[in-house]
Amino acid sequence: MLLSMTGFGEARAMVEGLHLSAEMRSVNNRHFKLTFRSPDLLARMEADIERILRETISRGTVSLFLRVDRNAETSAARINANVLAAYWKQLQDVAKQCIGAPANMSFTDLLTLPGVMEDGRWSDGDLAVIVPAVEQLVRATLDHFQKFRVQEGAAMAADLQKQLTIIVGEVDRIAVLAPQVVSDYRERLHARVQEVLQKADVALTPGDLLREVALFTDRSDISEEIVRLRSHIEQFQQLLKSPTSQGRKLEFLCQELFREANTIGSKSNHVGVAHAAVEIKTAIERMREVVQNVE
Repeated sequence: MLLSMTGFGEARAMVEGLHLSAEMRSVNNRHFKLTFRSPDLLARMEADIERILRETISRGTVSLFLRVDRNAETSAARINANVLAAYWKQLQDVAKQCIGAPANMSFTDLLTLPGVMEDGRWSDGDLAVIVPAVEQLVRATLDHFQKFRVQEGAAMAADLQKQLTIIVGEVDRIAVLAPQVVSDYRERLHARVQEVLQKADVALTPGDLLREVALFTDRSDISEEIVRLRSHIEQFQQLLKSPTSQGRKLEFLCQELFREANTIGSKSNHVGVAHAAVEIKTAIERMREVVQNVE
């Protein structure tokens, strides 16, 4: 099963008047990299969230965006009664010690002191509710993200299989043409040499011709390359059916397939084989573009 490194997932939840939302996107990368954006209150969760993501994602640059909002009716600023009481007590104690009388200060004046008014969106007291809810939200987002990647991976597997079918057909064609390469060369060589020798009035022994053909046969033998191509194709097809996504191995096999096809094209002095090798390399290049996006 192939998984795309490009994916998208989102999820939303509501917990005790809090609106939670998450959005996750990914692009290609040879390694795993997380870009995490969230309210300051959730920044401390980054390590735990990365651990959750790494359980499922092995490669790619992942961007995760978290947002937490309160309902409109509960989003107004709130008074922190504990902080206000602490300020009031300190002021009264200082006033009695210094001037021997209670402090003459209104609560309105105290509201401007640091920490008395809290942002009504959330506070540290909400962590007990937010943290487990966010973890569940991230997992739900990851599930959506994974379904997207599986769907994209299935499309990529179908494309790769299509290119493999083209390659298999061309390899079969090369296997049929390969025995003709030596025969055609022997006939061309004999005709060309006879033409030259007739003009020079020199005789050519069969042994000389056989020796030259033997040298050509050794140089142009592509039987090993055909065997290796078939082996790589079989491995590639097995990886497409693997229960885990094998992007790195598929990349390596694309390199090996191209190497063998290139060798066949350079060794064989035959138009039909050369054309087949070009078709194989073209299909491999298409496969490379797809495989680069496979986890």
